[in-house]
Amino acid sequence: MREEESAENPTPSGITEPDPQLSWGVRHVIYGWLLGQVAVILVVIAINAFDSGIDLDDPSLEITAILQAALWVGTLGIPMWLYLVKGVSWKEFGWEFQKNDILPGLLIGLGTQIAAGLLYLPLVLIFDGIDVSEPARELVDKATGFGVFLLFLVVAIGAPLVEELFYRGLTLKAFEKKMSNRLALVLSSLVFAIAHLQLIQFPALFLFGFVAGYLARKYDRLGRAVWAHVGFNTTTVVALLLQG
Repeated sequence: MREEESAENPTPSGITEPDPQLSWGVRHVIYGWLLGQVAVILVVIAINAFDSGIDLDDPSLEITAILQAALWVGTLGIPMWLYLVKGVSWKEFGWEFQKNDILPGLLIGLGTQIAAGLLYLPLVLIFDGIDVSEPARELVDKATGFGVFLLFLVVAIGAPLVEELFYRGLTLKAFEKKMSNRLALVLSSLVFAIAHLQLIQFPALFLFGFVAGYLARKYDRLGRAVWAHVGFNTTTVVALLLQG
């Protein structure tokens, strides 16, 4: 059987078995998270030193992008260290893409966003005036001119690439090394949702984390999960931009 066909057809259980020789573990996930926080703190200190008048409680889109980039650089420190020092290949993280990942991934992301909207429907009906899209809306409202491009760069490109590598490529596999595949999938989805620090978005983030984790394991690569992430995030941004 050709390699592409084998990758497209999952194992009978639908979930691939973790590699017992995995070169990293849960501690590397913790290190990556801590490095990300340290990077953000250092950038905040640098921003305050440069201009203490910048409002970091309600930052501009540009400052938000800088802080997000700092978080990503810190977070990716561990995968880069594993690659450069330990000789871990990108394919071991699942960093592999195929053309047939694009359309199904985008549609899965769109479908997951619609499903997430249905999850919030009872809240919207019970609590009049609640805005479940508030965190995303705040970003979109700040996007004008070049800001729209910057918004898509961060939300629809940067986030899918970095977060899938860290949460599905690194974290999910590290958890699978310690526990059953199903428990690892649930726990990694929880970590993904909690890490965003957005309480009202928690159900949607957990749902997407679960879907992306399932895709990563089912196809034994990150390609389809990345495209699903692109579809999930882009759907929100486009919908909010159209609402004006």
